[in-house]
Amino acid sequence: MKMNPYDLVWIGGSRLVCGRFGRVINRPATIATGLVVAALGCVRTEVVESPLLDALQPPTVLTEGRKLRLPNTGPGNRFVSGWRFGESSGGELTIGPTADSARLEVVQLHARPRILTLSTRGDASGLAVNAAIGSRQLEVRTSESTIEIRLPEDLAPGRHLVDLEFADRTGVEISGGFLPAAERSGHVDLDDDDIVHEPWSTVDFVRWVEPGTRLVGEFVAPPDATPGQRFALVLDRGDGTLETVVEIRPSTHPPGVPVALLAPLRETAGLVRIRLVAEGRGAAGRWRGLRLRSREPTKKTAVVLVPDPPRLVVVYVLDALRADAVGSLGSDLGATPCIDRLAAEGALFSNHFSVAPNTGPATISLFTGYGFLRGRTIPDAEPVTLAEDFAGAGYRTISISSNPHLSPSFGLTRGFDDVVFEAVDEGFDDAVPPTVNNSADRVHQAALKWLDGLAADQRAFLYLHTLNPHNPYAPPEPYPSRFVRSDGSSIDGATKTLADIRDRKREVSPEDERRIREWYTAGVAYNDDALCGLVEELNRRYRDDLLLIVTSDHGEELFDHDGVLHGFTLYDELLRVPLVVWWPGTVRPTRIGAATATLDLTAGLRALVLARRDENQHTGSGVWTTISGGAKGVREPALHFATAPGLRRAAMVRSDHWKLVLAPRPRFRWGMGKGRGRTHDAEYVFNLIDDPGETTNLAGAADLEVDWLRVRLTGWVKYWDSRQPEVDRSRPDEETLRRLKALGYSD
Repeated sequence: MKMNPYDLVWIGGSRLVCGRFGRVINRPATIATGLVVAALGCVRTEVVESPLLDALQPPTVLTEGRKLRLPNTGPGNRFVSGWRFGESSGGELTIGPTADSARLEVVQLHARPRILTLSTRGDASGLAVNAAIGSRQLEVRTSESTIEIRLPEDLAPGRHLVDLEFADRTGVEISGGFLPAAERSGHVDLDDDDIVHEPWSTVDFVRWVEPGTRLVGEFVAPPDATPGQRFALVLDRGDGTLETVVEIRPSTHPPGVPVALLAPLRETAGLVRIRLVAEGRGAAGRWRGLRLRSREPTKKTAVVLVPDPPRLVVVYVLDALRADAVGSLGSDLGATPCIDRLAAEGALFSNHFSVAPNTGPATISLFTGYGFLRGRTIPDAEPVTLAEDFAGAGYRTISISSNPHLSPSFGLTRGFDDVVFEAVDEGFDDAVPPTVNNSADRVHQAALKWLDGLAADQRAFLYLHTLNPHNPYAPPEPYPSRFVRSDGSSIDGATKTLADIRDRKREVSPEDERRIREWYTAGVAYNDDALCGLVEELNRRYRDDLLLIVTSDHGEELFDHDGVLHGFTLYDELLRVPLVVWWPGTVRPTRIGAATATLDLTAGLRALVLARRDENQHTGSGVWTTISGGAKGVREPALHFATAPGLRRAAMVRSDHWKLVLAPRPRFRWGMGKGRGRTHDAEYVFNLIDDPGETTNLAGAADLEVDWLRVRLTGWVKYWDSRQPEVDRSRPDEETLRRLKALGYSD
């Protein structure tokens, strides 16, 4: 199935381009002085049908089972959160709560009494255990080798979260769990058009639908149905009620005769769960040709005006700059007056997110528009990079950086006419004092020197990537004297110091933690001050013919979740980064609260120089749509995705309300983090409204939007996994490896 991630219209020069396939509308376009304009257009109102079976939004099949399974192994009975897994000396599985509470998830497809049994090693007879499903307390009995939990007889069909609390678990390990008397698991066969549905099972589809959307299709009962079989279509709109809109009992329905379906889903736009139910023992029924029918597409086509590109385009990346270190994004430390001035004069994106918590994959996605799931190398030919796009539009291109991940070893220099690497060498040794990290000054000097060599009318695209405030947290004076003031600590910000803390080789006090945060802030202030000088010089040379984009590749852990450095978690301190679009005379001052991400920035940069679409990439008009307030007809909530290659395929999706992280690391190493701050859950769910600090894992929460996020994340991973180009697995050169190790990277 081919996906068109955007159904937008973009405009270059005086062209209005409309529709998914780039149909041109013959009417002139103009740009209002100092304003990027957008308007809704090309809205199609004919009846639109889409198949319910969608590879990008796969269904969830529920069946009952006896055993409790490991996390992230499917939707059956499973351990969810608060557990740590390992092997005993005899190779047996050991399971232990990581704290005083833990969660399980069980599946029950029809009401009846059942007992959930946890097997134990060690005498559990005196163990105090509290168990609950929601607000309902459950009866618990303990014996020498088991914990028995009686489930309510009237449990509704579906998944149920069991919360456990342990008063004192000393000497008792969990060795497994099971639920007796499970119904036979019915097989479900999904093909292009039909769902062959065998009892006992349910098939859940969670979709965002427009007002008036209907589910159409038909059901064909099995010709050899048995008494007691039942098939049903049940709707859940997230309001706490379930509506059975179709119920078919084959024993009273002529076999083989189709039953036509026409089920209204919602009167307003929103989420709905479409549940197909098969109960009883007997043959499979067939749901045929299920489709969603609406009067308009889920995402309306938008018309967006993209300004003509300027003579100089600069993408400026401060490595490891967290959003909350910037004054205009909430910091009160006074470290970013330059960025704050640019934000006040341009477009400030206050909810901008990276696609990865480390430089390699984040920069790969920025350069290509791809959501990479693995690898840190761009192949030799495909996909096309931003540098190649700008070069094709007549721009001279250069990459200037201090991060070894931007070296030719990883393909991140492909498409640039010139490449300059300004190394920050640090001895990764206790006996060597921290190197002064003056990356910003060196990158700026190299940029101005390169610009001096260009012809007066030459267009230029600069990618500038400083190693500030990235470790080592060791900026030149006077910044340490201004910002590093904590009494009671003399700890430095050397990479070796930070890596030892991360790897639990060094203990730190609260005063040490505060001082390390101050070292980080000093690095932010140094780079910000240096940026002011660069902007003044560029503005003197180019005046209003200059577009400057200031952002970061990822954030930094500063003990928010007890960790340091970056790369091994998907919390917001690593993903939320600043984005400022400064273009005097074209982009008026504005603050944008709508969430955006790396691929939106890539799309916006491409839209400046491309008059074509590439269906394999997230193109469209990107940030220009957001700046102009366009695409207001899109009702579906914006979702943003990220991956952490250091966690072996861990992935994240977030809306404005919820965040879901799946972290299925190899064997029994589930969870996020490295060393200090390490957690062991395979799944994380955070309520971002009630818990913006992401402190309470609500994995297993019975919320329709969370289920939708899981569906979308599963589809996103499958989509990008199928499109990963072959990457070079060879090792970087020895000098690059040495520099990576000096910055705390293990490989």
